Amino acid sequence: MADLPAGEEVVQPAARSRWLSPVQVALVAVLVIALGLAAWLRGETNGLLASAASSNRALLDAGATAEISGQVRDAVERVFSYDFARLDDNERAAAAVITGPFAFDYHHQFTRVRELAPGQQAVVVATVPALAVKVLDGDRAIVVVFIDQQANRGGQAQPLVAAGRLRVTAQRVTGSWKIADVEPF
Repeated sequence: MADLPAGEEVVQPAARSRWLSPVQVALVAVLVIALGLAAWLRGETNGLLASAASSNRALLDAGATAEISGQVRDAVERVFSYDFARLDDNERAAAAVITGPFAFDYHHQFTRVRELAPGQQAVVVATVPALAVKVLDGDRAIVVVFIDQQANRGGQAQPLVAAGRLRVTAQRVTGSWKIADVEPF
């Protein structure tokens, strides 16, 4: 070794410890906890998704979903269509596809249609371009419905056109799906 000037010492590098520093131990502990938490959350999420999917027949039973879709589509088109010259027929057709409190609400609202439609010579045609069964649980289904209405009034060349979305609760009554509730959203 070279001689050092007087008063100076050679500083030896500190020997590396075989043990981890407290900061490294803390980082490893945080990593282990985070990985454990992520694994637990994934298991919980998979369990929730599996139980939701297995209890919602709309996701599992294509035949039942298709049946509901067809009957609810027909029911919505009947309920939201009318012709001033055939109001009795329209109300009877709608009454066959509604149930529960919605039936009372519908008949109450249709009273207003009876008052106004003849004077305006109103003809309203509703179509359902798309719908989706969101939930199917036993004899109850929730269906998201997209509805288009075209209203023609006597003396007007241009029809009024409107579109909307409905949350329809359908109830199976004596083998048929009927509208039990409707909420626009």
